[in-house]
Amino acid sequence: MTESNSSPPNPWIDYEFAAGTVAAATAICFLLYFHFELTNLVMVYLLGTLIVASRGRRGPAALASALSVLCFDFFFVPPRFRFSVSDTQYFWTFAVMFTAAMIISHLTVRLREEADAAREHERRSVWLMEKAKKAELDVESERMRSSLLSAVSHDLRTPLAVMVGSASTLLESWKSLDDQKAEELLRNIQNEGERLTRLVQNLLEATRLEAGEVRLNKGAFHLDEVVGNAIERVEPILEGRMIHGEVPEDLPAIPIDGVLVEQVFVNLLENAVRHTPERSPIDISARVEGEVVKVCIGDRGPGLKENELERVFDKFYHSPGSPGAGLGLAICRAIVRAHGGLIWAENRAVGGAQFCFTLPLST
Repeated sequence: MTESNSSPPNPWIDYEFAAGTVAAATAICFLLYFHFELTNLVMVYLLGTLIVASRGRRGPAALASALSVLCFDFFFVPPRFRFSVSDTQYFWTFAVMFTAAMIISHLTVRLREEADAAREHERRSVWLMEKAKKAELDVESERMRSSLLSAVSHDLRTPLAVMVGSASTLLESWKSLDDQKAEELLRNIQNEGERLTRLVQNLLEATRLEAGEVRLNKGAFHLDEVVGNAIERVEPILEGRMIHGEVPEDLPAIPIDGVLVEQVFVNLLENAVRHTPERSPIDISARVEGEVVKVCIGDRGPGLKENELERVFDKFYHSPGSPGAGLGLAICRAIVRAHGGLIWAENRAVGGAQFCFTLPLST
C-alpha cells in the first residue's frame, strides 16, 4: 500500500470563502450604490449568502448572513462607515434581511445535504444492482431532485419577494404610512413567513413519512374540532371564501392522531385555495359509512384531467403551470394510509374537484 502525499482539507476554507463572498458582494454594492436604492443592494447580499450556502455547511452560511448585515449597515446605511443608525426603521430592515438570509441558507444547506445523502446511497447500492436497474434509478433520482429544486425555488421566490417588497415600503415610507397600511405590510411579512415555514414543514414531514419515522399518537378525537383547528391555521389564505361545512357534531369520536389528521385538512384546504378562483367557496362534508368515516373537501375550480386523478398524490407532481412543490397531497396519502384509510380524487358533477378519504371508526 502506498502512502498518500495529499494534505488534509483545510477546515476553515469555507469560512474564508464566506468572508470573501461577502467582500465581493460589498464591492459590487459600492459600484451600484449611486444607481440603485438600498433595498436593491440587499438582494446582492442575499445572493452571496445563497452561493455560500450551496457549498453545504451551515456555519459558513450563518457567518455570511451575519457579515452581510454588518457590512450593509457599516458601508451603506446612513450615517455611512459607522455602526450607528440614524433612523430606527433600518433595524427592521436588518431583521428581515438576516431572517431571509438564514431561511435561504437553511433550505439550501438542507437540500445539499439530502442530495449528498442520495448520492451516497446510490454509490453504496451500485454493487447490488444490475446495470440497467442502476441506470433507471439514477434517472429517476435526478428527476426528483430537479423537480424538488424547481418547485422549492419557485415557492421561495414569491414569499421572499412579498417580504422584501413590504419591508422596502416600510423602509421608504414609514413616516407617511398610517397605522392600517403599516399593519397590512407587517401582516404580509408575517403571512409569507408562515408560508415559508409550511413549505419547510412539508419537506421535513415528507422525509419523515418516507423514512417510516412517524409513529401515530392516537386518541379519541371529534372530527368537527379537528376541522375547526385546521381552518384556523389557514384562515389568512381563506379570506373572502365561504366554507360550507357538513360535519355533524354528533359524529362519534374516532381513534386518530389528531395532529396528523389536522395536517391532512390543512393541505387539502391549501390545495383547494391554490387551484380555484378567488372567493370561490369550499365544501367540507363528513358522514359515517359502515365501519369508516368518509370525509370530502370539494372546490369550484377547473377540476382534474382523468390521467391526473391518481398522479396528483405522487410526490413532486403538480399540473403544468400550477404552483406548489407537489408535496401536500403526497403527505395526505401517507397519513391516511398510516391510519388504515383510503384517499382519492374525483371530479364533481357540479364542477370542480373533490378529494375524499376514509378513517376507520375502530383501531
